[in-house]
Amino acid sequence: MVMYFYIISNMGYRMSIMSITKWPNNAAMMVDVMKLGFIYGNVLDATFGLGKFWSRGEPENLITNDKYVGADYSYDFTNFPEDWENKFDCVVFDPPYKLNGSSVIKQDIRYGVHREASVKERLSLIIDGALECLRVVKLSGYLAVKVQNQVASGRTHFQTDIVTQVLGGCSYSNAEKARKIAEFHLLRAPRPQPHSRQLNPYNNYSTLLIFKKKGKMKLKEWGLL
Repeated sequence: MVMYFYIISNMGYRMSIMSITKWPNNAAMMVDVMKLGFIYGNVLDATFGLGKFWSRGEPENLITNDKYVGADYSYDFTNFPEDWENKFDCVVFDPPYKLNGSSVIKQDIRYGVHREASVKERLSLIIDGALECLRVVKLSGYLAVKVQNQVASGRTHFQTDIVTQVLGGCSYSNAEKARKIAEFHLLRAPRPQPHSRQLNPYNNYSTLLIFKKKGKMKLKEWGLL
């Protein structure tokens, strides 16, 4: 079922923001996400890169972090300062979710996937980063996580399910740490694939998951990080 949201314009017309859209890029999608109020207040971009998420408009109070390029901070996104716990109204996390495919050096460096890693290592990095980003979100604040379901090693790895299960408490404890409240699917043109027998459908979209943090938690004290 397709989720949809309504925005009332100054002209009085009702305009829909759809959860599945062929936005021209991530920045255009983020504009719609901001219109819905999921990105507000003190916002941490945990993986700023070249700032392309915000090329069409950025939050008024944006704090940037990136280990590889110039930003306000240069912390590893799996290990922010202890005193950042429950600090930000919203955190945006665009992890290195590429699992396979041909290397594009400049792009891979930008997303931190230029170093060879196994599928398990890459997925573990996404999980660790998502948990740490959730730790620094305020109670009832929002965490936006960009992922993509991908085929690697002959099977589909559902990053959307993995992140949702981890943040929902299914994988590490019985306590629900956050609740998924929205998804945005950015349709894109798939990369050319080698001429061979196809066993799985190619995923021609990436997904932005929106979570709302629940309860008081100290994830590091729980031994989860």
